Amino acid sequence: MNLKKQDEMDSRRYPVQEHMRLQRIEWRIQRIGYLFLFTIVILGACGLFSKGILSNKRVKSADGALEVEYERFGRLASDMSMTIRIRPQQDGDFRLVLNGEEMDNFQIQSLQPQPQQAFSRGNALELHWSSPRYRDGATVWIGLQAQNPGRYPVTVTLDNKTSVQFTQWIYP
Repeated sequence: MNLKKQDEMDSRRYPVQEHMRLQRIEWRIQRIGYLFLFTIVILGACGLFSKGILSNKRVKSADGALEVEYERFGRLASDMSMTIRIRPQQDGDFRLVLNGEEMDNFQIQSLQPQPQQAFSRGNALELHWSSPRYRDGATVWIGLQAQNPGRYPVTVTLDNKTSVQFTQWIYP
Protein backbone atom coordinates (compact mmCIF):
# COMPACT_ATOMS: atom_id res chain seq x y z
CA MET A 1 0.00 0.00 0.00
CA ASN A 2 1.45 3.33 -1.13
CA LEU A 3 0.39 6.10 1.26
CA LYS A 4 2.33 8.90 -0.40
CA LYS A 5 1.08 12.24 0.89
CA GLN A 6 -0.25 14.44 -1.92
CA ASP A 7 0.60 18.13 -2.08
CA GLU A 8 -2.46 20.42 -2.23
CA MET A 9 -0.95 22.38 -5.10
CA ASP A 10 -0.38 19.34 -7.34
CA SER A 11 -2.77 18.44 -10.13
CA ARG A 12 -4.81 15.32 -9.38
CA ARG A 13 -7.44 13.03 -10.85
CA TYR A 14 -9.10 11.71 -7.70
CA PRO A 15 -11.65 12.60 -6.20
CA VAL A 16 -12.10 15.40 -8.81
CA GLN A 17 -9.86 16.06 -11.78
CA GLU A 18 -7.96 19.31 -11.19
CA HIS A 19 -5.41 21.23 -13.23
CA MET A 20 -3.64 23.38 -10.67
CA ARG A 21 -1.74 25.43 -13.25
CA LEU A 22 -5.04 26.64 -14.70
CA GLN A 23 -6.45 27.09 -11.19
CA ARG A 24 -3.55 29.40 -10.26
CA ILE A 25 -4.16 31.45 -13.43
CA GLU A 26 -7.84 31.77 -12.50
CA TRP A 27 -6.90 32.94 -8.98
CA ARG A 28 -4.62 35.63 -10.44
CA ILE A 29 -7.39 36.85 -12.75
CA GLN A 30 -9.78 37.02 -9.77
CA ARG A 31 -7.28 39.08 -7.75
CA ILE A 32 -6.80 41.49 -10.68
CA GLY A 33 -10.59 41.75 -11.03
CA TYR A 34 -10.99 42.52 -7.33
CA LEU A 35 -8.33 45.22 -7.56
CA PHE A 36 -9.97 46.70 -10.66
CA LEU A 37 -13.43 46.81 -9.00
CA PHE A 38 -11.97 48.28 -5.79
CA THR A 39 -10.23 50.99 -7.84
CA ILE A 40 -13.47 51.90 -9.65
CA VAL A 41 -15.36 52.15 -6.35
CA ILE A 42 -12.69 54.41 -4.81
CA LEU A 43 -12.52 56.65 -7.90
CA GLY A 44 -16.32 56.87 -7.93
CA ALA A 45 -16.36 57.87 -4.27
CA CYS A 46 -13.76 60.54 -5.02
CA GLY A 47 -15.92 62.06 -7.78
CA LEU A 48 -14.86 60.51 -11.08
CA PHE A 49 -18.49 59.90 -12.06
CA SER A 50 -20.21 62.83 -10.33
CA LYS A 51 -19.74 65.06 -7.28
CA GLY A 52 -16.45 64.87 -5.38
CA ILE A 53 -12.86 66.10 -5.25
CA LEU A 54 -12.01 64.73 -8.71
CA SER A 55 -15.02 66.49 -10.22
CA ASN A 56 -14.78 69.95 -8.63
CA LYS A 57 -12.72 72.26 -10.79
CA ARG A 58 -11.84 75.96 -10.82
CA VAL A 59 -10.63 78.00 -13.81
CA LYS A 60 -9.51 81.61 -13.75
CA SER A 61 -9.00 84.06 -16.58
CA ALA A 62 -5.49 85.31 -17.34
CA ASP A 63 -6.23 88.78 -15.95
CA GLY A 64 -8.02 87.39 -12.87
CA ALA A 65 -11.26 89.26 -13.60
CA LEU A 66 -13.29 86.07 -14.01
CA GLU A 67 -13.26 82.81 -12.06
CA VAL A 68 -15.58 79.84 -12.61
CA GLU A 69 -16.07 76.88 -10.26
CA TYR A 70 -17.85 73.97 -11.91
CA GLU A 71 -18.33 70.21 -11.83
CA ARG A 72 -16.20 68.51 -14.47
CA PHE A 73 -18.20 65.26 -14.32
CA GLY A 74 -21.96 64.99 -14.00
CA ARG A 75 -24.79 62.52 -14.33
CA LEU A 76 -27.76 62.73 -16.63
CA ALA A 77 -30.74 64.50 -15.01
CA SER A 78 -28.81 65.25 -11.80
CA ASP A 79 -28.31 68.72 -10.35
CA MET A 80 -25.00 70.44 -11.00
CA SER A 81 -23.73 73.81 -9.86
CA MET A 82 -21.61 76.53 -11.38
CA THR A 83 -20.29 79.53 -9.46
CA ILE A 84 -18.97 82.55 -11.37
CA ARG A 85 -16.96 85.17 -9.49
CA ILE A 86 -16.34 88.57 -11.04
CA ARG A 87 -13.65 91.00 -9.91
CA PRO A 88 -14.84 94.48 -8.91
CA GLN A 89 -16.11 96.61 -11.82
CA GLN A 90 -15.74 100.41 -12.04
CA ASP A 91 -19.37 101.18 -12.85
CA GLY A 92 -21.00 98.08 -11.38
CA ASP A 93 -22.32 96.89 -14.75
CA PHE A 94 -21.29 93.57 -16.21
CA ARG A 95 -22.37 91.13 -18.86
CA LEU A 96 -21.77 87.39 -18.89
CA VAL A 97 -22.06 85.22 -21.98
CA LEU A 98 -22.26 81.44 -21.56
CA ASN A 99 -21.49 79.90 -24.92
CA GLY A 100 -21.29 76.33 -26.17
CA GLU A 101 -23.33 73.22 -26.75
CA GLU A 102 -23.94 73.18 -23.00
CA MET A 103 -26.69 75.74 -23.38
CA ASP A 104 -28.70 73.32 -25.55
CA ASN A 105 -28.00 70.37 -23.26
CA PHE A 106 -28.50 71.92 -19.82
CA GLN A 107 -31.64 73.20 -18.22
CA ILE A 108 -31.07 76.11 -15.84
CA GLN A 109 -32.77 75.30 -12.52
CA SER A 110 -31.72 78.45 -10.65
CA LEU A 111 -29.83 81.65 -11.32
CA GLN A 112 -28.87 84.00 -8.48
CA PRO A 113 -28.84 86.99 -8.52
CA GLN A 114 -31.44 87.43 -11.26
CA PRO A 115 -30.10 89.44 -14.24
CA GLN A 116 -31.77 92.67 -15.37
CA GLN A 117 -31.72 91.37 -18.96
CA ALA A 118 -31.24 87.96 -20.55
CA PHE A 119 -30.94 87.03 -24.22
CA SER A 120 -30.25 83.85 -26.12
CA ARG A 121 -28.57 83.76 -29.51
CA GLY A 122 -27.76 80.42 -31.09
CA ASN A 123 -25.82 78.44 -28.47
CA ALA A 124 -25.14 81.52 -26.32
CA LEU A 125 -26.91 82.82 -23.23
CA GLU A 126 -26.25 86.51 -22.55
CA LEU A 127 -26.94 87.85 -19.04
CA HIS A 128 -26.74 91.54 -17.99
CA TRP A 129 -26.51 93.00 -14.47
CA SER A 130 -26.45 96.71 -13.69
CA SER A 131 -26.26 98.10 -10.19
CA PRO A 132 -23.81 100.21 -8.16
CA ARG A 133 -23.68 97.40 -5.57
CA TYR A 134 -21.67 95.26 -8.05
CA ARG A 135 -18.69 97.68 -7.95
CA ASP A 136 -17.13 95.48 -5.26
CA GLY A 137 -17.42 92.42 -7.45
CA ALA A 138 -20.13 89.82 -7.77
CA THR A 139 -20.82 86.11 -7.50
CA VAL A 140 -23.35 84.41 -9.77
CA TRP A 141 -24.72 80.98 -8.82
CA ILE A 142 -26.21 78.80 -11.54
CA GLY A 143 -27.96 75.49 -10.88
CA LEU A 144 -28.01 73.23 -13.94
CA GLN A 145 -29.48 69.89 -14.90
CA ALA A 146 -28.05 67.87 -17.81
CA GLN A 147 -30.50 66.59 -20.41
CA ASN A 148 -28.16 64.42 -22.56
CA PRO A 149 -24.95 62.48 -21.96
CA GLY A 150 -21.72 63.50 -23.69
CA ARG A 151 -18.80 65.92 -23.70
CA TYR A 152 -19.68 69.63 -23.63
CA PRO A 153 -17.15 72.44 -24.14
CA VAL A 154 -18.19 75.73 -22.50
CA THR A 155 -16.92 79.30 -22.77
CA VAL A 156 -17.84 81.97 -20.20
CA THR A 157 -17.05 85.53 -21.31
CA LEU A 158 -17.12 88.69 -19.19
CA ASP A 159 -17.91 91.97 -21.00
CA ASN A 160 -16.43 90.71 -24.29
CA LYS A 161 -12.98 91.20 -22.71
CA THR A 162 -11.97 88.13 -20.79
CA SER A 163 -13.10 84.53 -20.97
CA VAL A 164 -12.49 81.05 -19.62
CA GLN A 165 -13.02 77.74 -21.36
CA PHE A 166 -13.66 74.33 -19.85
CA THR A 167 -15.25 70.98 -20.67
CA GLN A 168 -17.93 69.05 -18.80
CA TRP A 169 -18.54 65.31 -19.16
CA ILE A 170 -22.06 64.00 -18.59
CA TYR A 171 -22.49 60.28 -17.93
CA PRO A 172 -25.77 58.44 -18.59
